[in-house]
Amino acid sequence: MEQPPSSEIDTKDDLFKKGLNALKENDLETAIEILKTIKEEQPENHKVLFALGQARLKNNQPDKALRNFTKAFKIDNDSADILLYIGLSYQNLQEPQKAKECFESLINIDPDNTIAYVQLGLYYTQSKDYEKAISYLQIACKITPKDASIYTFIGNAYFLQGENYKSIDYYKSAIDIDSKAEIAWFSLGKVYMELQNFEQAKYSFEKALEIKEDYAEALLMLGILYFDQKLYEKAEKRFEAVLSITETDSEAYDFLGQIAALQGFHEKAIDFYKKAIEHNSSNEQAYLFMARSFLKTNENESGIEVLLKAMKINEFNFEVIYELAFAYLLQADYEKAIKYFDIAIKEKPEHRDSYYYKAIALTYIDKPQKALKCLDLIISLHPNDHYAFYQKGMIFMRQKEYKKASVMLLKSKEFGNEEAEEALGKLF
Repeated sequence: MEQPPSSEIDTKDDLFKKGLNALKENDLETAIEILKTIKEEQPENHKVLFALGQARLKNNQPDKALRNFTKAFKIDNDSADILLYIGLSYQNLQEPQKAKECFESLINIDPDNTIAYVQLGLYYTQSKDYEKAISYLQIACKITPKDASIYTFIGNAYFLQGENYKSIDYYKSAIDIDSKAEIAWFSLGKVYMELQNFEQAKYSFEKALEIKEDYAEALLMLGILYFDQKLYEKAEKRFEAVLSITETDSEAYDFLGQIAALQGFHEKAIDFYKKAIEHNSSNEQAYLFMARSFLKTNENESGIEVLLKAMKINEFNFEVIYELAFAYLLQADYEKAIKYFDIAIKEKPEHRDSYYYKAIALTYIDKPQKALKCLDLIISLHPNDHYAFYQKGMIFMRQKEYKKASVMLLKSKEFGNEEAEEALGKLF
């Protein structure tokens, strides 16, 4: 996307020219000092204020920059350039609503301002109003038809809206304009991943990496692609490459932990998960997989502790709730197991295992009738579920209701459960 215009100041002041040259050369400290000196002598010079604001914005001082731009705009309130920078300052200050208002006003002053339309498109993309985002970005596209980044932004909006094939068209258009548009290649790879077209996804990520060797996000996605295909050695190399570029990538540590766990190295996996959480304390997946490694090594209390931390991040994460219920079952804390299985069932009523294990917990606290109701719910949803019939048969056996037990076990056997045949042998 084209950069905001630099200030064009027709002054003969040598010091001012020196300040502008420092700004152009990115010597920001020098530029700021020179422009501050001039500002003290000419506090109402909107051109000086504008240049000083630019230097401060580039130097990560958006609050001071905004003050300079705002004062400049009061003096020259027809300047599209100043209004643009006011909007950009609000963006840097994480005030998107005020930035949006500036860009909307900018369009009234300068109806062909590409940057304003793009920024509004990005605002509405962030707000998940994808139709409005696309409409603004398409206007920008008409004004500046050879800007690959705008096509990429439109592709992103379509992708987020779930219109994968439209997003592909726009990413390909971006690449037609600029074959070295690495973000477009990367984004194209993500869509192909979503469509499970792994060959095209791999090709797209590799093209992005040809253009930018240290493209950590592309390496990460390539690693995930290999991981999903169970090519763990290739995946591991990509995740390690990500960490050689940036040591703070939580996802890369997370996946390295999963690979270690799949290889049976749970202590090593736990170390990776800890690193993942260190760099992103909201990484729910890292907490979940760490807990699973603790449970695999019979460290149930540690597993429960980790899962409870994950619950604080997102109390509605089904996998965490279910794993916590199962951990309490392993701990023989049946009341808590039942409590969390109930929550799991509420979150995902079609999940059979929650009913199974709740029924088991209920039998342990001598509530067979409630256990039978759980199993009946499974059978109402899945009439051929041999395990539910088997569990019912075993409950009836413990209650010495042998006729009912035999009916259930015969049903279970009929649906293919070999354990039922063994149980029937004991029954008779």
